Amino acid sequence: MKLFKSIRVKRVSKTTLQHTSLSKETSSGPVIKIMRKIKYPALTVILLVLIFLAGQGRLDRYIEMCGMHRVTTANEKYLQESFDKALDGFLVLSGIKMGLAVVEGSEVGIGFNLEIGDVVQAAYDYVDVAWHTVLAGAVVLLMTRYLLNAATLIDHWCLAATILVIVVLLILKWFLPNFRRCILLSKGLGIFMTVLTVTLYLVLPLSITGATFLSEKITAPSIQEAQEGLEKVHKELFAGDKAKHSDLFKKVKRLKQRIDFIAGYLKDKTRELTVWIIKLIAGYVFDCIVFPLGLFLLLFWLTKATAKYLFDVKQRQTLRDDLEEIFKKYRSFHY
Repeated sequence: MKLFKSIRVKRVSKTTLQHTSLSKETSSGPVIKIMRKIKYPALTVILLVLIFLAGQGRLDRYIEMCGMHRVTTANEKYLQESFDKALDGFLVLSGIKMGLAVVEGSEVGIGFNLEIGDVVQAAYDYVDVAWHTVLAGAVVLLMTRYLLNAATLIDHWCLAATILVIVVLLILKWFLPNFRRCILLSKGLGIFMTVLTVTLYLVLPLSITGATFLSEKITAPSIQEAQEGLEKVHKELFAGDKAKHSDLFKKVKRLKQRIDFIAGYLKDKTRELTVWIIKLIAGYVFDCIVFPLGLFLLLFWLTKATAKYLFDVKQRQTLRDDLEEIFKKYRSFHY
C-alpha cells in the first residue's frame, strides 16, 4: 500500500509539472515575447513625446482642465483685492500718523506754552507699528503675485526635466542595473525635480487658496472692522477746518481748540483704537505669513514624503551615506 501511494504521488507530481511547463510555454508565446520587446522602447518613446509636449507648455492645458485654472483665477482675484485693501489701510494710517506727528510737536503760545506731545505719544507709537505692519503686508502680497507669475513661467520646463530624469532612471534600471550609484543619484535627482514640479504646479497655488479660505472665515471680519474704525478716526480727527480766518488771534485760538479736541478724543478712544490696531496687525500677520506659510510647509512635506515613497528611497539610501562610504574607501586605500 505504501509503495502504491508513493507511485501515485510521483505520477501526480509529474502531471502537475507537465501542466506548469505547458502553462509557461503558452504564457511565453510569440505575442508575449513581442510585447516584452516592444514595452521598453514604446514607453521610452511615450516619455520622450511627453518631454517635448511639456517643454512646449502644451501639457499645461490638461492640468488647467483638471481645475487649476479656477484656482489660479481665484488666487489672482484674492491677491489683487487684498493688495487694494492693504493700500487703502496704509493710506488711512499714513494720514493718522502724519496728523499725530504734527500734533505731537505742536506748541501754542498765548501767554503760556501748550505741549501735548505726551498725550498723543502712545497713540502715535502703536499707529506707527500698524503702519509698518500694513506696509509689510502689502509688500508680501505683491511678492506673492510675482512668485506665482514666475512659477507659471518655469513650471513646464521643470516638468520636462522631471520626465527626462525619470527616463534616465528607467534606462539605468533596465539596461544598467549594476550601476547602483548612478541609480541612487538618479533617484535623488528625480525626487528633487518631482517635488519642485509639484510645488510649482500644486503646492504653491493650493497654499494660497487655502489661505484665502482661512482668511475669509477667520481674519477678514476683524480686518474689515479695524479698517472701518480707523477710517472713522481719520475723518473725525483730521477733517480739516475750511473756514478762513484773517485774524492771527483767531487762527491761534482755532488751532488750540483743535489740538485740545484731538487730545480729548484720543483719551476717550484709546481703548477702541488699541483694539482696532491689534486686530489689524494680527490679521495681516496671519493672512500674509501664518496661513500661507503653514499650508505651504504642510503640503511640501506631504509631497516630499510621497515622492520618496514612489521612488522607493529609504532613509539609509541618501547621498550623505554614499559620500561617507566613498570617503571611507578612499581613506582605507591611502592608509
